[in-house]
Amino acid sequence: MELTPRQYRALCSICDVFLPAAPGWPSAVELGVPDALARALDFNPRVEHRWEFLNLLDLWDSSLHSFLEVGRFTRFSELSEEDKRRLLLSWADSSVPLRRAAFQALRKAVGFLYVMLPGPPGQRSAVWEKMGYPGPIGVQRPDQPRTLEVTTPQQECTLKCDVCVVGSGAGGGVAAGVLAAAGKEVIVLEMGGYYDDADFDGAALQSFERLYAECGFSSTRDHSVGMLAGECLGGGTVVNYTTSFRTPDDIREQWADEGVEWARGAEYDRSLDAVCQRLSVNRDHNRVSRREQVLERGLRQLGWHVEAMPRNVVGCEQGHVCGYCGYGCAVGAKQSTAKTWLADAQKHGAKFVVETRAERVRVERGVATGVEARTKSGHRVVVKSKSVIVACGAIQTPALLLRSGLENRHIGRHLHLHPVSHVCGVFDEEILPWEGTMQAIYSDQHRFLTANYGVKYETTALQPVIAMAVMPWREPEDFRRRMADLPRTSAVGVLVRDRGEGRVTTDRQGHPETSYSLSDYDRRHMQKGFRGAAEILQAAGARRIYSPHAKLCSYEPGKSGSLREFVREMDQAGWGNAQLALFSFHIMGTARMGDSPEGAAASPDGELWEVKNLYVMDGASFPSASGVNPMISIEAIAHRNATMLAGKK
Repeated sequence: MELTPRQYRALCSICDVFLPAAPGWPSAVELGVPDALARALDFNPRVEHRWEFLNLLDLWDSSLHSFLEVGRFTRFSELSEEDKRRLLLSWADSSVPLRRAAFQALRKAVGFLYVMLPGPPGQRSAVWEKMGYPGPIGVQRPDQPRTLEVTTPQQECTLKCDVCVVGSGAGGGVAAGVLAAAGKEVIVLEMGGYYDDADFDGAALQSFERLYAECGFSSTRDHSVGMLAGECLGGGTVVNYTTSFRTPDDIREQWADEGVEWARGAEYDRSLDAVCQRLSVNRDHNRVSRREQVLERGLRQLGWHVEAMPRNVVGCEQGHVCGYCGYGCAVGAKQSTAKTWLADAQKHGAKFVVETRAERVRVERGVATGVEARTKSGHRVVVKSKSVIVACGAIQTPALLLRSGLENRHIGRHLHLHPVSHVCGVFDEEILPWEGTMQAIYSDQHRFLTANYGVKYETTALQPVIAMAVMPWREPEDFRRRMADLPRTSAVGVLVRDRGEGRVTTDRQGHPETSYSLSDYDRRHMQKGFRGAAEILQAAGARRIYSPHAKLCSYEPGKSGSLREFVREMDQAGWGNAQLALFSFHIMGTARMGDSPEGAAASPDGELWEVKNLYVMDGASFPSASGVNPMISIEAIAHRNATMLAGKK
């Protein structure tokens, strides 16, 4: 996006307040962060959001803004460094949520790009050198051919099939595989591109641009929760962390009570078995990395639950290369839908149309008859079909249904995010947290805090960009010190099974807008989880522990502060929107199944109540949050409901 000189000056000033030059550390401006951030704006499809950002920059460097914030009638770019920092922190600590949100958005964007941008041609980034981070691993299988055949229409066209599947991830990929094997003509529409082993080099910026929705910058409307979702052929199954939990029995019972009776019985068992078999789910690739040795050491010292993760991998490296799995599995071990269900679908004649966004479902007299789509280059594509399956994720799925004129009041409601963040511990030992098995162990010690709601403790490869997502900023020197400590840092993730709900609506152009706030009920569980994470790190021997709050909350066990004081500091810092950094990797529930249109958007078979032959088969269909990493649940639901659809005349 083009910035005016004034806007660019403001952005450069902001970047250099966050991360100015220091011995051995380039400034954010020297590294090219302002230009990269301007380019990143183009990944956000919402015109209104882009204009809001530009208006913020116009305001930021105005004399009036500086006068109102720090009492100096001069431009922000002309203030002293101390006054600039004070002004930034006035937004971070504001009582106005939107101001806090703006600060968090700027902090995350600048931090993300500062650690993602490579150095000059042929050189490593000086930032990576200071952090001891090795940078991209490089392509591991350069001669590995792409096995799926895809097309991107180069002109306006009309296609015909029995079933059009929108989305190719955990839901759409399975549905395509099942239906094609049953003899149906299947066309899969995917908004992202097709990338495979020979494309995965572990370079963060390129990977986020290629593989993630909105280049990884997607968030709720107020930036209180960042959302990471795959946008490529294979969807989230290409970039997820391979954790493969079956739907827990208590969740199945709850879903049955909420109107999906088959969830508790043998029918769902068969689909879970089929999915786990096709994905080669196992516990034979669980070498515990150094960062997870910290987690295990703390859990065992406390006498808490610890268990090995089930994972959908074959021949997983489990070492240095494995830590880059969120950028695509470079050794081809991850059994994504691109390796499994989509490959099955192709063997039975399915066609894949990529870089093509579904704009609306065609509905005639209450019956779905196809999909209208458009390629990234602007070519109109019409798919005429007998049935349509919407499986483009719990953000895009309700947006597509709303653009298509559906009016059931549950569409877009009941959004669950499994809000997650992590508490960090700095150790004397070298950990290199970006290395090792993505997720080898977990703890359910506090899974049942209230009924079957609580938290799960997990950790994952702490790539610098993931660390930046939650690292608190109060001033540059302290921030750089935390970055330099990253090789000796381990983090314990706190994942909340949320009972509270958010909502997805659409803007004037039909793009999804997401709103979500942590409910008081879930906040209490998050508080308990953060305390538990600190207890684990302290028991494991951390010398400093800190939280992801905007206001610094930190202590040094046995030296300065205590766990009790840490908990009090976090409560004083607040748990409201944008008062701490939260993320979601598990987006669920915005077109839920149920036994009546009064309580759900879709029937237990996934068919929308108000449109015949239109189905939802992804995480949007969950009646409530799954409580575990949702991939297996999504695939099993899609397997069961696609099997039912295949049996229809």
